Parts: sequence; structure tokens; C-alpha cells
Amino acid sequence: MSKLIERVVVDSGASFDETSRDFRFAAAVASFGMMLRSSPTIEGWTFDAVLELAAEAVGEDEKGYRAEFLGLVEKAKALSPN
Repeated sequence: MSKLIERVVVDSGASFDETSRDFRFAAAVASFGMMLRSSPTIEGWTFDAVLELAAEAVGEDEKGYRAEFLGLVEKAKALSPN
């Protein structure tokens, strides 16, 4: 069952480097997904760029999910023809 949640999002004007680790990691995950779909809006991104962004934002990873994501990106990179 789903529940609609509506929230106003306000741009604080902070630079990307000033965002939280969670935000930067989520950006890496979203970018990876867009790369897998060959989204035209992700042009210029590489697996290495996703790995760099995610690796810098891993932080505490109690259950190892973020490390697992890094491994998944590594595998996708190895399978990529580029």
C-alpha cells in the first residue's frame, strides 16, 4: 500500500560539495540508474565518475549496502563496451 506524501523543496543555494554524504551518494545512485537506461540527460557521465562520487560519500556503512553498490558499478563497468 502506498501513501502520497507532498513536501515543498527549497533550494538553499548550497554548492554540491556542501551537501550531505547521503545526498551525494543518492546522486551517484541516480546517475548510475540513468546511465543504465542510456538517459540523454546523463551525457558525459562515466562509470568512473559514479564510482568516485559514491566512494567519497560512503560514510558509515553498517550493513555494507553502499560497498555492495560500488561493487555493482564496478561489474557494470567491466561489462560495458566503452
